[in-house]
Amino acid sequence: MRDLTVVINGGGMVGAASALALAKAGAYVKLFESHPPKLEGQTYDWDLRISSVNLANWQWLRSLGVHEVIAHSKVRDYQRLTVTTQSGKSLTFDANEVDQASLGVMVENNALQAALWQCLRDYESVELVTEQRINSLNPHDRTVELTNGERSSFDVLLGCDGANSIIAQLIHTAYRGWDYDQRCLLANVELEQPVASETWEVFRPQGPYALLPLSDTKACLIDYDKRADIRSLQHDKTALQTHLVQLFEPHVGAFQLIKAASFPLQRKHALNYCSYGCVALLGDSAHSIHPMAGQGVNLGFADIQCLLNELSNKPVTQALNGYEKQRKFENAKMMRLMDALQISWRSSNPIARLLADVSLNAARAPILKHFLIKQAIGE
Repeated sequence: MRDLTVVINGGGMVGAASALALAKAGAYVKLFESHPPKLEGQTYDWDLRISSVNLANWQWLRSLGVHEVIAHSKVRDYQRLTVTTQSGKSLTFDANEVDQASLGVMVENNALQAALWQCLRDYESVELVTEQRINSLNPHDRTVELTNGERSSFDVLLGCDGANSIIAQLIHTAYRGWDYDQRCLLANVELEQPVASETWEVFRPQGPYALLPLSDTKACLIDYDKRADIRSLQHDKTALQTHLVQLFEPHVGAFQLIKAASFPLQRKHALNYCSYGCVALLGDSAHSIHPMAGQGVNLGFADIQCLLNELSNKPVTQALNGYEKQRKFENAKMMRLMDALQISWRSSNPIARLLADVSLNAARAPILKHFLIKQAIGE
């Protein structure tokens, strides 16, 4: 991989992690990001954009040096994950059952992005471009034209620029997907009682609700509901507080709302991840998944690791083809699983609800449960 020149558009978590991993492997990297993170003066309060990073991916990020520079107040590990069906049946996955200290971490997106950028500063082989944007692509001579008219050459061009990817547009990528007609409401709160090192999710017909632990007394409360219902709550702070209290206070006790926001839920999957034998899409540029299981950024990190493995022992075109074949299959499998869970566990149909309970009971079998926990931590 040495002497490989890689241009990356998008310096968020997936783009910055790609740049760091490639630089560590010996590649020359040029990273374009018009909104770089603040590396100094980060706020104490958690931002609403939070990711659940599984254990395997967190260990991979640690191998890149992220843990040495990240703001530790913006990272919280969790030992248990509990899922509850509509009928009240619950299943808990515990890290101790697979001899691990945790299942993963909750991390603030801004803090992780800033840590990745801080690590990138240590590499002379990395050029961070924040003043210019990629304007056009000539795949045949493997160059991109910037907004100032300059050209930049590459061996590999990576689109890590999110769901509205410019790179995807330049290679005319088509997507298959749909709108869930749901919004995800996020609310950061301060609790009176200590928060356990556990994330949990409860299913109901209109969508699940969940809790992510952030610190000893802070948590992120999540509610998935119809788009119109969430929007109406956001315009009335009193109604929002009342709604959250009714939903969560029986689980966590009294709390004070700090901030809240919501975003629409969509499913998108690129028909092709790669083009021209030199361009590849990673992360949200290639796939958007229902966030109820926290798999979004984990799939993006898995994309990176697969691509690096392919590039380490194959020519570029062959490596990109191998990456697309593997990750398109794995990501589609996870997306179908999330859709199946969402439909069956939310259904008001008695048969579907019975099947949900039966599947939960089956998952209690030691061998299957051990396998599922291994899947949850990314092994």
